[in-house]
Amino acid sequence: MELHNKKIYPIEPWNITEDRFCMENNYRNETTFALSNGYIGTRGTFEEDYDFSVDEGLEGNFINGFYESEDIRYGEWNFGFPLKSQSLLNLPNGKPVKIYLDNELFDMRQGCLDFYQRTLNMKNGTVVRSVDWTSPKGKKIRLLFERMVSFADKNVMVQRLSLLLLNQDCEVRICSYIDADVENHTRKTNPLVDYGPFGKRITQNRCSASEELLYFEGKTKKSGLTAAFGVGHSCHGSMSFQSISAMQKDAYAELAWTYRGQRSEKLILDKFIICTSSLDMPEDSLAGFVEGKCRECTALGYDYFKEKQKDYMKAFWDIADVRIQGDEALQQGIRFNLFHIMQAAGRDGRTSLGAKGLSGEGYEGHYFWDTEMYVLPVFVYTAPKLAKKLLEYRYHTLDQARARAKVLGHETGALYPWRTINGEEASTYFPLGTAQYHINGDIAYAFQLYVDVTGDTQFLKEMGAEVLCETARVWADVGCFAESKGNKYCICAVTGPDEYNAIVDNNFYTNLMARENIRYALNALSRLKETEPEFYQEFVRRLSITDQETEYWKRIVENMYFPYDEKRKVYPLDDGFMMRKPWDDSKIPVEKRHLLYENYHPLFIYRQRMSKQADAILGMYLHSNLFTREELKRNYDFYQEVTLHHSSLSTCIFGILASEIGYHEEAYEYFSQSARMDLDDYHNNFYAGIHAANMAGTWLAIVNGFAGLRTNAGILQFNPFVPDGFEGYAFRINYRGSILEASMTKDQCTFTLISGEGIELSVNGKKIKLSEKEASCCEKI
Repeated sequence: MELHNKKIYPIEPWNITEDRFCMENNYRNETTFALSNGYIGTRGTFEEDYDFSVDEGLEGNFINGFYESEDIRYGEWNFGFPLKSQSLLNLPNGKPVKIYLDNELFDMRQGCLDFYQRTLNMKNGTVVRSVDWTSPKGKKIRLLFERMVSFADKNVMVQRLSLLLLNQDCEVRICSYIDADVENHTRKTNPLVDYGPFGKRITQNRCSASEELLYFEGKTKKSGLTAAFGVGHSCHGSMSFQSISAMQKDAYAELAWTYRGQRSEKLILDKFIICTSSLDMPEDSLAGFVEGKCRECTALGYDYFKEKQKDYMKAFWDIADVRIQGDEALQQGIRFNLFHIMQAAGRDGRTSLGAKGLSGEGYEGHYFWDTEMYVLPVFVYTAPKLAKKLLEYRYHTLDQARARAKVLGHETGALYPWRTINGEEASTYFPLGTAQYHINGDIAYAFQLYVDVTGDTQFLKEMGAEVLCETARVWADVGCFAESKGNKYCICAVTGPDEYNAIVDNNFYTNLMARENIRYALNALSRLKETEPEFYQEFVRRLSITDQETEYWKRIVENMYFPYDEKRKVYPLDDGFMMRKPWDDSKIPVEKRHLLYENYHPLFIYRQRMSKQADAILGMYLHSNLFTREELKRNYDFYQEVTLHHSSLSTCIFGILASEIGYHEEAYEYFSQSARMDLDDYHNNFYAGIHAANMAGTWLAIVNGFAGLRTNAGILQFNPFVPDGFEGYAFRINYRGSILEASMTKDQCTFTLISGEGIELSVNGKKIKLSEKEASCCEKI
């Protein structure tokens, strides 16, 4: 196992603080201080809009779901390969403010930076930067920059600039502007992609500047989407107003104020940045919407949005916060992780959560299985309304999944894309993309988990059952009952989560998730038939589901094949895993070990008996109720030997299973590696965006790992312990409308009903019922 990296930021319970400006850390810090609200995303770049090179920083502003496409170039093309790309597009920048003191431009790289501090306040959802600066000619000023992306209004980002003259009188000129001359840094952020988007991708429809509004509207060249941006302002203070001017040129719109200031006088500029697109409304409605929203926000004022932001964050942390006693560094790490995944999640039912959130261009902004398997379970237990919206996205792209299934040769059913934004497949390398059929089982698992934990049977009726049945149909078509395997149901030519073992037969994880996917579908049909008989009849008629089809599904469930090694009594990754050449790490240079695909041909990698990440182990954690403790232990020990953990998605899952089998020291070590992976930039690639799955995995590692939370046996179960590195920990979950608080110390665990009518749970096998009369219980650990 790797040692922990050196801490990059001071250890604080609720803040992440950068206490000096250093260019070599700038690109990474732009991700650290990124803000979003699930719709708007903006990197933590500076308001003064520096001309950093592509290796020094990335000005990034995004709208979730807004993408540009490009014709994909292939050296050799085969049927079914995606023809058009989807890339989250870097959009016009409305944040910039230039500050001039008697024509001297404020620039932290010039003059003297007397004080610098930037803080991400995770409790309030804001970024604040404080600067004391002396100009080359000796003028001293104090600047305070505040920023938030509003949770009260998805279209709004708010900024405040406060300027104080410290030592002399001068003329102060402030220029606020929109810069639409932007482009993606594809060659830096996605260097393996050869199809762009390269260059400027938005064609200007309108660009204007007035005292009331800065406005830009433009359409993408290939995807045909239109985005609109407006900036409203409020400028006030004790300085003497001189003039105001507006200017527009090409893709640039500016509004400038000139004041005469005396020592100790102050000036405040509030900016209200509005973003929207044709994904939300007709193109001819964009300008009117933006103009109206700018007037509304300016009237409401900065303090209104600041208070609303506090209210939203308080409601989130009241449920989601995990409190750790005894390790302040890990406490800071898990809050940082929870903050970033919360703010990145789509909230409109039409968008999801990318692997990098809205914090950077990494992975082209694509949605992966990461959302359903890692992030969504966190929200199911802490923010179920948010979880439901993410699931709605999959339901609303079901028709695209149906079309994709047909491309892959399945006459019925739905096959979800491995990488996507608009619901269509965007993965160009099929061995590590389209072949990962397990995406269907992952999505089905998330739907089932949501229904089990929330009890939302209406959602099962309206959306869930259809997704479960359509995904099950593909599993019933992709495999066959193989005589050579005792007429068991086999699934060939797929790739599991482990991307070092591609296009294999009978991947254990895939077969397990497929079987349970079909089981979920059968159970959903049975429930609908019993509780909603009229709806059930209409449902099966509409989907043309027959008794013959469901009987075939039952036969698959009863006869699914799983590879098994009799000698070690473990489940190998797939049929051929034990035949492969044992991996010899000593033959791989250290500098190449974490970049195998960049340094070795895929065939070389596929022929080795080793694993990139948690694969079979993940399936055993998700469905631990189907395995004995001894089976889990044997398989964990085996995969400890062969897994390289070259994916950020791996260590948290190993830690959860280590907790379950009593390997508490290893569980804590794995958690420690995961909890600060991004905050301390373990993989040296945080500049391209967050690792959302791992961030969510740290919550899972505590709640599903240390506390042993499971619902896969049909009841709420806990089997808790406290790792040696902690004095204790506590968290809350929302289970079927009741809020339950779990608090663990070295000696005992306490469960308290915070709200709700009541809740039943099992603690170390003991059944307990909490109600308003008996709202708390204590058990020994």
